[in-house]
Amino acid sequence: MKYFFRKLISMLLTLLAVSFIVFAAFAVIPGDAAVSRLGSNATEESVAALRAEMGLDRPFLERYLSWLGDCVKGDFGTSISYGMPVGQLILDKLPITLTMTVLSLILTVGLSVPIALLMCKYARSRFDRSMYGLNQFVMSIPAFFLGILLTWFFGMVLKWFRPGGYVSYKKDFGAFLGYLLLPAIAIAIPKCAMSVKLLRSAVLTEADKEYVRTAYSRGMSTMEVLYRHVLKNALIPLITFWGMTVADMIAGSIVVEQVFNIPGLGRILLTSISRRDYPVVEGIILLIAVVVLLVNFLVDILYRKVDPRLEDQG
Repeated sequence: MKYFFRKLISMLLTLLAVSFIVFAAFAVIPGDAAVSRLGSNATEESVAALRAEMGLDRPFLERYLSWLGDCVKGDFGTSISYGMPVGQLILDKLPITLTMTVLSLILTVGLSVPIALLMCKYARSRFDRSMYGLNQFVMSIPAFFLGILLTWFFGMVLKWFRPGGYVSYKKDFGAFLGYLLLPAIAIAIPKCAMSVKLLRSAVLTEADKEYVRTAYSRGMSTMEVLYRHVLKNALIPLITFWGMTVADMIAGSIVVEQVFNIPGLGRILLTSISRRDYPVVEGIILLIAVVVLLVNFLVDILYRKVDPRLEDQG
């Protein structure tokens, strides 16, 4: 209980720091939300009136504490550009980005583990060297460029889908998942390559230890030893990487969404930044921070499941 209490306090302090930094950023960067809304030809009187209406004429600390108090109550303000509550706007787009992130993570985990173990089974063979070289090449491909290639090949050459089209999850969830598959692949493949390299290295390190030789002496096959003994001990560094990957996938989805014309959080985030729609940007960044903190918390729990010795370390 002490451990979970410390983690909860740490998460709350981290969220508080993130909220302050995000709010302060809009107070120091050039530009004015009132001018952005009214246009550069607006009179000084109309800009001043709008600033007063938006509360931008109040002291910074007063505005921050007021906004923070509203956030605690679940009120993230009203979007300047879209004219609707920020919470409603985010909740409408959140399933799109989260679904794509979850699909990407499933593909990353589901592909990297068997590929890495297969390479370890034939370690230092021609197959392993070929796969290692291919893996290094795939790691260097940015997700957005891979998305462009997938759009061109599957959309324009094979015509399996219409580039730029989109099916809402509210209308047809099956078609929605099908449409998000290629964007998820574009995000997952570079991460999968990194996972393969990391897991291969960890497994080969574990394979030289005494307990592995003992397992072989009992008549177990190579794949049995890898899956039943080595994999569990090699997963610790990979779980850490997968935890960091979730945040990276969310960030990467912002660009990939533009490639596939997906109306997720990435699109409204970029639009809101350009229009200085600070309530939306602050809300989305806080949401991403919450997701990252929760993922890190789950990673810590997985540590203790994979290696029970960590329970004693509190």
